[in-house]
Order: sequence, then C-alpha cells, then structure tokens
Amino acid sequence: MPLSELISATEELRTKVRAYRAAHFAASDHLRVFHYVLGFALIAMSALVSGSVLQSADGNPSRSLTLTTGILSTLVVILTAIQTTFKLGERGEAHRSAADGFGRIDRKLEIFVHREHSDLRKGWDDLAAISEEVGNVETGAPAYMRLTYRKALREVERDAPER
Repeated sequence: MPLSELISATEELRTKVRAYRAAHFAASDHLRVFHYVLGFALIAMSALVSGSVLQSADGNPSRSLTLTTGILSTLVVILTAIQTTFKLGERGEAHRSAADGFGRIDRKLEIFVHREHSDLRKGWDDLAAISEEVGNVETGAPAYMRLTYRKALREVERDAPER
C-alpha cells in the first residue's frame, strides 16, 4: 500500500479522536453545570425549609406553609438522591480524563503524520497500535449521548480544512 493510504487512514483516525475528545469535553461541561445547578438548588431549598421551620417556631404554622415545607423537603430528598446516584461530579471528571487521553493520542497521530515512513509495514503496525490506544481510552470512559458525538464530529469536520 502506498504512503498516501497510510496518511489518509491516520487522518481519518485523527478526525475520530478529535471528535471523541470534543464529545467528552462537552459531556464533562454539561455534567459539571448540571451538578452545580442541582447543588445550588438543593442549598436554596434546604435554606427555605429550615427558615420555614424556624418561622413556625410558635407552634402554629399555617396549612400552606406546612404543605410548601413538606413539598420542598421531599424535593430536596429526591434531588439529593439523583445527585448521589448519578455521581454527576465524578462522571464529569471521568469525561475530562478521557478527553485528556484522546488529546495525548491526537498529539501522537500528529507526530505520526509528519514523520518519515521508510518502512510502510512498520508504519501500519504503529498506526494499529495507536488505534488500540483509542479503544483502551474509550473502554474506560463513561458513555455520552450519540447526539453529543455527532455534534462534535460535525464541528471537527467543519474545522478540519483550517488546520
């Protein structure tokens, strides 16, 4: 096989790696924002419930205050369970770590494209080894929505000619 096919295969893999990286960064950002929004909402609702309890210290809270406090207390428990169960912060960090792994692979592929390949068979073997690294990083990474990947791929492909 000619050198041009090796370089073409490398550029295709590089496009995928960049899309994986962008998708993991996007997923990390979404999870981080959701984690903070949910956390602040929990703090605010807990403060409201606590303030309501203190306000009704005279022992005769109104029916609407009791109902509102009960709903907010239940909502705090549900949202706390969601935050704990889905581990939003930890998953966001796992996505960021995967994106960093794909960044390292992208740099390897960039070097691979620009180096001399006098032995094409060795070049293909080296490319296969880098491709295995992609699989290893993706295997240990949390999943993201297909839509996130498609959007990232479109952005990478749109920006490709500029590079």
